Formats: sequence, structure tokens, C-alpha cells
Amino acid sequence: MRALRTGRIRAACVAGVAAAALALPLVGAEATQDAAPPAALTGEWLSGDLHVHTCYSHDAYCPPDDYNTTEEDFYTLSGTVEERFIEASVRGLDYVAITDHHSQGNPAESGARSVNDPGFGTHGVIGVPGYENSISGHAQMLGAARVYPWTSADAGTPAGLAGVNAMADELRGDGGVFQANHPADGIDHELTACDDTGSLDWGYGYGVRVDSVEVWNIGHYLQPPAPGNSPSKDALTYWECWLNTGAHVAATGGSDSHWLSTALVQGPGNPTTWVFAGERTARGVLRAIREGRTSISVQSPAAGATRLLLEGDSDGDGDFESMIGDTVPSGTAMRVRATGAPGSGLVEVLANGTVLRDEAPLTPGGAVTFTAPNRAGWVYARLLAPESVETRREICDQQVGDQTTYCRAPVGVLAMTSAMYLGEVPPPGVPEVPSVLFMPLTMLVTVAGAVAIRRRRNRAGQLDNGSTTSTC
Repeated sequence: MRALRTGRIRAACVAGVAAAALALPLVGAEATQDAAPPAALTGEWLSGDLHVHTCYSHDAYCPPDDYNTTEEDFYTLSGTVEERFIEASVRGLDYVAITDHHSQGNPAESGARSVNDPGFGTHGVIGVPGYENSISGHAQMLGAARVYPWTSADAGTPAGLAGVNAMADELRGDGGVFQANHPADGIDHELTACDDTGSLDWGYGYGVRVDSVEVWNIGHYLQPPAPGNSPSKDALTYWECWLNTGAHVAATGGSDSHWLSTALVQGPGNPTTWVFAGERTARGVLRAIREGRTSISVQSPAAGATRLLLEGDSDGDGDFESMIGDTVPSGTAMRVRATGAPGSGLVEVLANGTVLRDEAPLTPGGAVTFTAPNRAGWVYARLLAPESVETRREICDQQVGDQTTYCRAPVGVLAMTSAMYLGEVPPPGVPEVPSVLFMPLTMLVTVAGAVAIRRRRNRAGQLDNGSTTSTC
């Protein structure tokens, strides 16, 4: 059902692993440490939207005194901060992040203004501050109650990576979350290898550490070239490539809602990101994302959202006490189940780039069980409506496949989870050696190749708004 899930994408990610290790802390260490059974957490699932725009965005019109949009853009009619919170309340959401656009080159376009709006956090909906930062791609500055300056430089240069990493670290220091939004926006071909990042809208490859990736922007049923422009399938692949590096990165969804004219299919909660939070506050929401405790559904609770759960019996006692975001021993017994309506569909389970369960029927109140692989890595699940992607590929891919992703991408995705992580326990008496000790030669070769590619691209003049995109 998914032609991409083969061993070749894992092999191609070796370059990404090495490049990431130079710029990042040893994120892979978490995945290979002893995986003791985690204690059961207390908290609740909160539903919300992590990507909503208001009148403060330059591409949203709110008469009569809109300061950055004119009547010529009447078709972009949007809503005020309070109106967006009203929408979220009607759709049954617990929280919403207002993330208006921000560009450092245009001081009048300040995306963080919404947090000071009197309508922020009203109507019983938790307000998560933030803004969408236009860098080399769009970064979601979740939790940002102010604008974070950064040193601008070409995305693929050490200075460019260092400037964005410093900004992201400053945001994290304040309790925020740094997210790559719709990383595959506008990509001109299918992403089939982890080192093939040159066509991504996100221009930093794996050189800028992210806490989460927006794998689901708008809906899978809205594919490029119209009306959507962000192929979720390729964004999902980019997220999987991050997991292949050993990083713990959350998967999120966002409606990217701007206009009232598209609110029916792209309003707050289309899709909905569920977070397992220890408290009903913005701080609780942000912490849940950092811990990777997220699940995404195609629609809001008021529309009958299905929340997908991935659980593990890490201590073998028959109770599935481990959850999304946890690290469990490899070979753990696991299950997938769903709550809400309809709570049924076809389950797809993926681990380390391989399909473990494909089109396994899930009935209301039931579960799909499986055993995790006996090696370190990751596993997550999706819930799909019955469809035939392979038939679509055969019929239309040869005709118009280079013009749209409808031919190759799943459309009927109902829900998905973030990852659970699989750890390995070393044999008794054998010390665990940090994997970074075995990587220096690979890293040097990879970086040298990346620099050479960058120089060739720069000479060719392949620039994007003054910045080149990372080739990893």
C-alpha cells in the first residue's frame, strides 16, 4: 500500500544522520539506552489546532481598518482573534495556537501581536501563543509571546544553521516548541531518500534541530496543485527521516486556517492535534508536544473525531501501560486502538521504515495487536479509510503524476499517532558505547560532499529569497 516503505530510505538516511550529528547534540542516545518500563502517566487528552491565522496575518483581510491587507484581497476575508476562538469552541477544541505570519525583513508584520489581543484565550479555549516565522521555510514558534531575533544567513552555511539553532534554543529556554511547518510545501517530486532535501520548502535539512514536524497540513484530501500545496505524504517521509537519525520528534497537524471561505474544510480542527497533557494550560500543551505525546485526527471533536492510540505492554504483565512518546524495550507487545466515531478503519503500523501491519481491520472497541521489532528504532500507526492508492498510481500517475500528488498519496487518512521508541538493553557486562564514536569519518565525508554540492548550487544561482536550501 505504501511503495516507499523499503529499506532503501533507511540506507539513504546515513548521510542525514552524520550531518545532523555535527550540528546537534547526540539525539540518538535516547533510542539506544536501556529501556526500563515507564511509569503510567496521569493526564488527559486535549484536542486543538496548532496552526491558525487571524487578521494580523498579511494574507488575511479584515475590514475596515486592516493595516496590512486591502479590499483588493477581499477573497481572503478572515476572522479576528476572538472570532477564531469562537470557531474553536464551537468545534469542541480545548486549545488553539494563533500563529500569524512574521518576517524579520518586515517589522510591520509582527506575528506575535495576537497574544496581547483581548480575544486571546477566550470562550473556554486555551490560548497557545506563537507565530509563523518566515525563515528558509516556515518555522512555528509555539509558545512565543514575543518575537525572537535571529542572525540571517544562507540556510546551508554554518552561520545560517547556527543563527536558527540559537533562536530555536532561546525559544526552548522559555518553554516553547520549535516546529518545521509544511516542510514539503511546493516540492516538485516524490521524496524517496532522506538526503534528498534540496527540493523541500524547509531549507535546513537536518542541520537545525526541531521538536516537531507538521506532517499533516490541511487535509490529505486537499492535494497539490489545488487547492492544497503541501503534500502530506512527503512531509511524513521527512519526519520519518528525522526519526531515523535517532531524534525524538513529535508529529503534529495544523489546519493552516486563514480564510472564512475555506473554513468548512480548513477551519480550526481540520485536522485536530491531540496532546496528552498533565495540565489544562498552554504550558501543558507545549510540554506534551516536547514529549512526543500527540495524535492527529482528520476532523474536530464536534465533527466526530477518531483519536488513534498506540500502547505497549513494556513489562509483559498484560497491561498496556506505555503510550505514545515512551521508549520501551524492543520486542514489546503493542496494540492500536481508537476512540470516538467511527473508531474503525484499516490500521497501518510502520517501524523503522518497514510496514509491520498493512490494512489490518480495526472495529469499534477493538484493537490491532503486534510485536515491536527486536532492535532499536521507532514505531507509529495510521488509521485509513478503504481506498486503493496502487490502483490510482497505475491509472493516473503515468498521465498526470508530475502535476499532482493525488495519484500517489493516500487521501483517506483518518488519524495517525506520533512515535513510540524502541530501546536496546546491552548484554550483561558489555558497556554501551556511544554511537558517535563510530561516526567521525562518515560525518567528515558527508559534510565535505554537502559543502561541494552547496558551492555548485550557489554558483548555479539556485537561490530562494536570498537563501539556498540545504542538501543535507
